[in-house]
Formats: sequence, C-alpha cells, structure tokens
Amino acid sequence: MRLIALGNARKTGVVSSAPPENAVKPGADWRRAAMPFALPILLIPSLLAAQAAVDLQSIQNNKTTPKDESAKMRGKDFLSYGRVSAPQLLFGPAERARALVRDGAIHLSLYDALALAIENNLSVEVARYSLSIAGLDTLRASGGGNLRGVDYTVTEGPTGVGGPGSPLLNSAASSVTPTTPTVNDLTSLNVLNETNTSLSEQSLAPYASGPPLPALEPTLVGQTGFFQRGNPFGIGGDPFRYTAVNYALVQGFSSGAQLEAGVNNSAQTLYGLKPTYDPFSQPNISITLSQPLLRGQGREVNLRYLRIGAINQRISRLLFYQQLISTVYGVARLYWDLVSLTENAAVQRQSLEAARKLYDDDKAQVDQGTLAPLELTRAQSLVTTSELNVIQAEGLVRQEEVILKSELARNGSGDAVLGELPIVTTDTINVPATEDLKPMDELVGAAMSARADVAQAVLQVQSDEIAVKGSRNAALPEIDVVGNFQTRGSTEVPFESLGTSGTALINAPADLAIAGTRTSHIYQAGVQLNLPLRNRVAQSDAARDVLQLRQSQARTHLLENQVREQVENSVIALRTARSALSAAAEARQYQEQLVSAERDKFSVGASTNFLVVQQESYLAQARSTEVAAKSVWIKARIALDRALGDLLVKNGISYEQGVSGDVK
Repeated sequence: MRLIALGNARKTGVVSSAPPENAVKPGADWRRAAMPFALPILLIPSLLAAQAAVDLQSIQNNKTTPKDESAKMRGKDFLSYGRVSAPQLLFGPAERARALVRDGAIHLSLYDALALAIENNLSVEVARYSLSIAGLDTLRASGGGNLRGVDYTVTEGPTGVGGPGSPLLNSAASSVTPTTPTVNDLTSLNVLNETNTSLSEQSLAPYASGPPLPALEPTLVGQTGFFQRGNPFGIGGDPFRYTAVNYALVQGFSSGAQLEAGVNNSAQTLYGLKPTYDPFSQPNISITLSQPLLRGQGREVNLRYLRIGAINQRISRLLFYQQLISTVYGVARLYWDLVSLTENAAVQRQSLEAARKLYDDDKAQVDQGTLAPLELTRAQSLVTTSELNVIQAEGLVRQEEVILKSELARNGSGDAVLGELPIVTTDTINVPATEDLKPMDELVGAAMSARADVAQAVLQVQSDEIAVKGSRNAALPEIDVVGNFQTRGSTEVPFESLGTSGTALINAPADLAIAGTRTSHIYQAGVQLNLPLRNRVAQSDAARDVLQLRQSQARTHLLENQVREQVENSVIALRTARSALSAAAEARQYQEQLVSAERDKFSVGASTNFLVVQQESYLAQARSTEVAAKSVWIKARIALDRALGDLLVKNGISYEQGVSGDVK
C-alpha cells in the first residue's frame, strides 16, 4: 500500500528514520526483537522503521511464489515421472515505460524508476528463481533426499559515472586562469560493472553428510522374467516354462525404521523335484522390519534436511528481500546522480548564457571605442570554455541515462520503449531543515531488528546446528534391531545397510528364500552391528563440523558489529554531508554577491573585464559545488536508510510486489 507519507517522502527526498519504540538495546537478545506488532501502519515517520521489523518477520513465513519463475510438475504427489517444465525467460520491452513517454522524452519519477527496476531488473529476476529453487529443495527433503543448497549471492548495481561528487564538476577550480578550458576523458567513466556479494556465513567446506537417511517415499522394486527349464536331450518330457515374479515394497520412517515387504516365487520352481509345480501356488511372502538403536535413530536426525530445507526457504525469502534492497539502493543512487548531473548541466548552460551576455556587452563597448579589443578576446575565451563545460556536462548526463536504463529494462538502452529517448527526471532533491535523528543506540537497535542480512545469518546458524547434530549422530556405532517373517522361506536375513545416501534411491533388498522346499513359516529376530574400532573418520567429521559451527557464530557476530559500524558511519556521513551542503550554499551566495559587486565596479571603471570573467567562473564553480553537495547528501540519506534496513518501506515497496514483479 502506498501511503501519503511515503509519497511526500519521495517528494522531499527524506523520511524521518526513527526506530521502533521497542528497539533492542545493544547487549540484549536482538533475535527476539523481530516480533509482530499489533499496531496498524500510521502516517507517522517514527513508526515506519518499526514496520520494517514487522515486515521482516512476515517475509520469513510469506508463501507468495513467483508466477513465471516456478517449475510445473505433473502429479508430484503420486507417480510423478517426468513432465517437468518452466515458463521461458522473457526479454520483452519495459511496457510500464510507455505511459511515461511525453514530448519525445521519458518523464521519470524515482518511484517509476524503482517500479521499472523491480519488474525488469535481471538481478531481481535471478533472485526470484532462487525462491522457487529453495521450495524444490524442501520437496526433495520430504522424500528423503539431502539438500542442494541455497544461493547466497546478492548483486550490487553499477555505480554510474561517479556522480556529481567527482572532480568533473569542479574542474573550473583546478584552472589557474578561468578562461583556460579543461578537457576530461569521459570514456573512462561509463562504469557498468556489477559486483556479487555472498551473504553466506558458513565455511566453504560443506558439513558432513551424517547418517544415511530413511527412504521416506515408498518404493516398489522387482523383477518379472521368462524362465524355461528342460533337458537338452529331450529326456523327461517337454521343457517347463513360466514367468518369474519377485517384487518388494520398501518404506522408511522418520524414526529410522525401514519396512520391506516382498513376494518371491522363483525358488520353488528352480529347485523343485518335478516340473509340474505351479509357480504361483505357493509363493514366498517376506516381511522385514529394521530399527536403528544409535546411529540413524530418531526424528531429529532423520528429518534434519527437511528442517534445514524449511529454514533455507525462510533464508531465501530474506535473501530476495536483500536483493530488492540492493537494487532499490542502486537505482536510487543512479536516479539522484542523474538529477544532480542534469542540474549541473543546467548550471553550466546558465554560465554559458552569462558568458555570452558578457561577450555581447564587451563587443558593444569595443564598437563604441570605450573598451580595448583585448577584453573582447578574454570574453570570447570564456564563452569557449563555457561551451566545453556544457558539452562535457551533457555528455555525463547521457552516460548516466544509459547506465540507468540498463537497470530498468531487460534489454537496457536497447529496449524497444526506452530506446534512445532522453530521461527527464521529475523529482528534485529537497533538503529538510533538520535530520531529526534518534540516539545512536536506538538506531542500532532498530537496524538489528530490521536488517534482512542479519536475520538470514541467524537462520544460517540454526541450520548449522541441525547439521552438527547429524554429524554427531554419525559418530555413534551402528546397532540395528531386525525382525523378519516368511510364509514359505528357509534363509536368514542378510546384513543390510539401512537408508540411502540422500538420493532417496533405495538399495534393492536381497532375494530372500532362494532355496529349500519352503515347507514351514520362518520367524527371525536379531541385531546387526557395524562398529568401527577406532572411528576416526566419523569423529573427525563431527569435530570439524562443531568448529565450523563456531565459525558461523563468529561470522554472525562480526556481521552484527559491522551493522553498528555501518549505522554509525552512515550517520556521520549524513551529518558531514549536511554541513558541507550548508557551507556550499553559503559559498555560492557569497560568490553571487562578489560577482554583482565586481560588475558594479566594472561599470564605473573600478575593475577590469578579466576580474569580472574570473568571478563569473568562480560562481559557476560554486553552483556546481552546491549541486555536488546536494547529491552527496541525498546519497548519504539513502545509505543510512539502507543501513537501518527500512529503505524499501520508506519507498513504499513491499515484498509481495517484489515477488510478483508488479508494483502498483
């Protein structure tokens, strides 16, 4: 829902970043802080940050799935063989942009830019596929399979041409003589590189596989074949022919138990005294039940991947949310850079107009004989320098447009709608009178409750703890109780390893009762053992996994420290940017007064044309510096919002909109 407060925030360029009232103080258990709020969303900025924590909890349990990024499976509940498909990845035009085209240009607000990015940005699209992939991992675990893992990569967008904080907008100050042009190499500024950051807190080495998993899906195995028995010399009558049947059903259970039930008719015919036996008159039916006592025993161990898979689904949602944050942050920076670069180009054009006016005035005086021709040459030089500054400023604008389009459309600047059309930014940077920042401890507490990267790191530690329990269980000896019943058998139950290696593909049970006349029922019970006398491999795996868990815990705590550092640095940067902006605004005002005074002195013959030209150049520099300071301030503002974790909330974008790719 787009709130009025959020709309006003986009117009002013800032929303108050007050944390929730129940923000956790440093040293408290911040993991308990992300709990649902009973209050509705109010049009009060201080509650917007609190809403970020509410959304963070709902995101973890949000089951919204992407429409076009999910696989379609036929009959996944029973006899699901093949028939798996997924919609093709589309690279169509950015249709939303059609409504923004007016007078041969794209009139783009910040919200429109963010909406286009969420709908079309390929980094967001990749993250949508990760949501569906995590769901398939859970499906795999429910059948007794291990997990294939989660992609923890988050992509940061391009930085653009460097923004108006770069020296390009301050080149006039580097020239001793204001009329000497400075040429900048614009070919090195088109920065399009994206960076991938892994949010994994786990070690590069995977955890040990742990004890075998029970085959939680019932599996039918068997064999049907043609059989013929006869004397090669024709003695004893015609050959005997029949169809052999040997089938078994295997089912594993969460306790680790395994049930095998099968029917076998081959032995009776193979070893019978006469060829007249009916192979189906006395089939052998065998039922075997096995239960681990130590290794592989218990639901906590055997359902570990299912539990980790459920945690990974929650992690994948938080990672997707983090990708949305990174994309919104990157697009917002590009947009505000474009706003500032466009404003700087306007400043340079104003300077060019002033230079041309000065040239016209000087020319008139030269024609009247009241001014030396040399002064006209100085004025002409200023015009030429100003023209070059305009060309370079407008070139930066065009480059920034190309980079921004690369984030807004799947085909970048080659999009059928965006194409070669210029972008007209409709939002401006309006700086509020004060920042109204809360105390640092409250800001840090709010960030700990609202940061998706922190929340997913905590979930990673939880999944690691489950994996370690499996490793510890695998270090126990294998002792299984086995019971068997056969209707017409004569063989003992062979040693059999229970469960699977995580593929849910069972080991076919041995052919029970392959000899004898099968004249009586068979009852068997016993214990099977597998006792490594030194057990060094399993002990090493368990010990290593415990240490890797400690590493994950340390990395997570390090991330918490980094969050505090990011918040503190963002606050410092914002305050510094505001001070710099105030100084730049005052400098521009003073320079305007100096230009006016120099012109008045020149009009009465108390100054020279050169000094007027010099002051005009300094004024252009002061105006560009103020534009750069504004750009630095707005980027410091959104950097703080990102550090606090409420950047999406303040821009009116929800998790559901990101998943569906439909921003209203």
